[in-house]
Amino acid sequence: MSDTPILSVRNIRKTYGGIEVLKGVSFDLERGQSKIVIGPSGTGKSTLLRCINLLSPPDDGSVILDGVTVEQKGINQLRAQIGFVFQEFNLFTHLCVLDNVRLAQRNVLGRSRHEATRRAMEELERVGLADKLDAYPAELSGGQKQRASIARALAMDPKLILFDEPTSALDPELTGEVVQVMKELANAGMTMLVVSHEMGFAKAAADEVIFMEGGVIVEQGPPSTLFTQPEHARTSQFLQMLTHEHHET
Repeated sequence: MSDTPILSVRNIRKTYGGIEVLKGVSFDLERGQSKIVIGPSGTGKSTLLRCINLLSPPDDGSVILDGVTVEQKGINQLRAQIGFVFQEFNLFTHLCVLDNVRLAQRNVLGRSRHEATRRAMEELERVGLADKLDAYPAELSGGQKQRASIARALAMDPKLILFDEPTSALDPELTGEVVQVMKELANAGMTMLVVSHEMGFAKAAADEVIFMEGGVIVEQGPPSTLFTQPEHARTSQFLQMLTHEHHET
C-alpha cells in the first residue's frame, strides 16, 4: 500500500462572477479514508467537489489523484476514477435502474454487456435494490433513487467517491436508508469525500471532519475531537446551530 495520499488538493482557488468562492483550499485524502466537509451554505463546499473532478476546473492550484494531476488524465478516465453522487440523483429518467447503472460502464469503461450487467447487479444488491432492476426512476422513492446513483458510482470501480449533499433532497424518513449505505461503504474501506450536514454519518463513519467557511478551511480533525473540543469559536457556533436545527426537525 502506497504512502502517498489517493487525493491531494493544493491551494485551490475558484472565482464566480467576481466573488472568490474558494480562497486557497488544501487537504489530503488517504486511501480508505472517509472525510466529511461541513459548513454554512455558500461557503464553497460543493464548488470544491466540482473542482476536484473538473466539472468546474479550478482557477489556480492543483488536484492530484494517485500521483497524477487531474488535468493530465483524460476526462473519461477521470470520471471513471472519481465517482460523483449528486444532490439531485442525476439518473436518466428514460432508462430503467439496471440500464442507468450499466450505461457508463459500457460507454466509458468499454465493458461488455455481460460484465456491465454483472457489476450493476452486484452493486444494486449491495445498496438494497436487487428487486428494482426493471423499475424506472419515476417509480422510485427519493431514497431509492439516491441508492441507485450510489450503485452507479460504485459499479465504475472508482478510486474514490465524492458525495455532494446526498441526503438534502430527501424527506427525513428516507435519509436514514442512504446514510446507512454510506456508513457501510465507509466501513468497507471505500475512499469518500462527503459534503453533508448529516451528523449521524459524521460521527459514525467519518475519519475526519473539515469545517469550511468563507472559502477556506477553518479547522479539521477527527469527529471525536472536532465535535467535542473545537479549536475555533466559529466551529463551535456552527455545530450548536446544527444541533439546534436537528432537535427542531
